[in-house]
Amino acid sequence: MKNYIRNHDTEDVRLSKLEEVSGLSRNYLSVLFRQEFGMLPLEYMMWLRVQRAKQLAVTTSMSVTEIAREVGYADVHAFGKMFKKKTGVSLSQFSSSCYMTEGRLGMDV
Repeated sequence: MKNYIRNHDTEDVRLSKLEEVSGLSRNYLSVLFRQEFGMLPLEYMMWLRVQRAKQLAVTTSMSVTEIAREVGYADVHAFGKMFKKKTGVSLSQFSSSCYMTEGRLGMDV
C-alpha cells in the first residue's frame, strides 16, 4: 500500500482503490497502515505531497501554482490551506525562511 501511494501520490487516491490493490477491507488496511507507519494512508499521501512541495520550493523556481499542480492539486487555494495546516506556514513563508537561513533549515525531505 505504501509503495502504491508513493507511486500515485499526485493522483486522487481513494481508500476504495487501496482496498482493491491490497485485497483488504478499508478498516483493516487503515488499522494495519497506522500500526506500521503511525498514520493513516491518506495522511501519508498528504505528508508525501508536503515533503515534495517543500523540496520543489527550495530547489526550483516554480510558482506556488506550479508546485500545487506538480504535487497533485488542481486548486492552488486547497493546496495552500492543506500546506499551512500541515506545516503552520504558507509555502511562500517556508521558501523565504529557507533562503534566509544558510543551512536551509526547515527542509524535512
